[in-house]
Amino acid sequence: MKLQSQHRLTLILFTTILLLSFSSCNTVDSDEDPFGNNGSSIGDSEWLIPANEIIDGGPGQDGVPSIDKPEFIHMYQADFLDDDRLVLGIKKGEEVRLYPHQILDWHEIVNDNFDEESIALTYCPLTGTGIAFDRMIDNFETEFGVSGLLYRNNLIMYDRNTDSRWSQMQMRSVNGPLIGEEGSVIQTIQTDWKTWKQLYSDARVLSNDTGFSRDYNSFAYGESYLTNDNVFIFEPKRQDERLPNKAQIHAVFPDKLEGESTIPRIFAIDGFSDSIQVIRETFDNKSLIAVGNSDLNFVVSYYTVSSNNFEPVQGELPIIMKDEEGNKWNIFGEAVSGPKTGSKLIPTTSYSGYWFAFADFYPNSCIYPSTSCL
Repeated sequence: MKLQSQHRLTLILFTTILLLSFSSCNTVDSDEDPFGNNGSSIGDSEWLIPANEIIDGGPGQDGVPSIDKPEFIHMYQADFLDDDRLVLGIKKGEEVRLYPHQILDWHEIVNDNFDEESIALTYCPLTGTGIAFDRMIDNFETEFGVSGLLYRNNLIMYDRNTDSRWSQMQMRSVNGPLIGEEGSVIQTIQTDWKTWKQLYSDARVLSNDTGFSRDYNSFAYGESYLTNDNVFIFEPKRQDERLPNKAQIHAVFPDKLEGESTIPRIFAIDGFSDSIQVIRETFDNKSLIAVGNSDLNFVVSYYTVSSNNFEPVQGELPIIMKDEEGNKWNIFGEAVSGPKTGSKLIPTTSYSGYWFAFADFYPNSCIYPSTSCL
């Protein structure tokens, strides 16, 4: 117990230094107070989340600077990435773009324009959740920034058009002119760098030449934060022992989101075998398949028609499965051979992250293979 307390104190001191460095190294020109007096305050306005649980994370609004003019490099140039570090991938048309946690730890938001679409790739290092959103809201393109506020360890963003606040994990605006507006989520796949190199050798990778001075080879919150189930920056309101706190999970959400009472379907990545496995079930009154591999460190999920039968395909990445008609499907749900070539499965509204964050946000989360909570 004494050892854990000492470790926690060390982590808190490290985090304090880190948060101060975010502000002092920030190259964004601003006359505003970087410690929460520039719009990061909670105020007396209406919130869709408990205002008494919203905390100031430290650096203030834009103290953690978003990347607004991202540059991308070839995979072979990304020599700063370690094989076991996680990377988020998006595919539009024929192009795949990769966003490494090693960079996102320090910036949390990338405002990107991709295949004529405006997207915001958002990542919260405390909850390990990576979600991409469409930046076109009510026919206006916006940018997202880091508000400096947290709710249950999770990133609260703000949009620069209306100054509304958005809960990343709830995928909606929770304060401001757009309160109640749900974000349009774009499919994002998370796996480690080693696996991505087997998937798409021609992918483009977010460059570490960001215009900011950061050590992208390091661990922004300490290496132990990624793996130690007892290490938190801010203690969760609730914990759930059904899975280890830092277990990486893939959460699928129903069409109707109801805040904390929402019941996502949880697939633990470690719950899959070390070969590609296809799980079929009914969720939200629709036919769902979840495809994963614990060794390759990924889970993806799609909606299908009930008559479709899919079988895993081993050793042919990025192809991960085939159907009874002989079509082969890649990890992004695209038919790449067979009579349905060019077709695409409907991705679920889903994202990955640490189990403790979902247990805290969504206490009714239903973990596969249990069906009693559905």
